[in-house]
Amino acid sequence: MKHIGRTASDRLPVLLLLLLWLGVAGVASAHGPTIEVSHSELKPKLLNLFVGTTVHFSNTVEMPGGHVIVDASGTIKSPPLIKPGDGWHYTFEKEGAFEIYIEQHPEAKTRIVVVPKR
Repeated sequence: MKHIGRTASDRLPVLLLLLLWLGVAGVASAHGPTIEVSHSELKPKLLNLFVGTTVHFSNTVEMPGGHVIVDASGTIKSPPLIKPGDGWHYTFEKEGAFEIYIEQHPEAKTRIVVVPKR
C-alpha cells in the first residue's frame, strides 16, 4: 500500500519558516519599552522601569548628522540616529531618575524613573 501524505523532507521548508519567524519575533521583543525620537519630542514623556530594563530608542525622522540621545548627567550618550528606523538600546542598571533629551533638540525630553526589582 502506498503512503499518501507529506514526508519529513516535504515539511522541512515549513519548519524552517516557522523557526525563522520565531527567531525574528524573539529578537523584536528582546527589549522593553520603546521611546520614539523625532525633532521636537521624545515619546512617551515619562517611563517608570525596574533596574535591568532595556529601553529601545527608535528614530522616526531623517536628521542630517543624526539625533544623539543624552542624559543631563552626561553618562548616557547614543551614536547618531540618522534615518527613520535607526535605533539604539540602553539598559538601565542603576536606580534613579534620568532626564533624557536629544542633544540637537534639548527641549525634546523624557524622564525615566528606575526602581529596584522586588
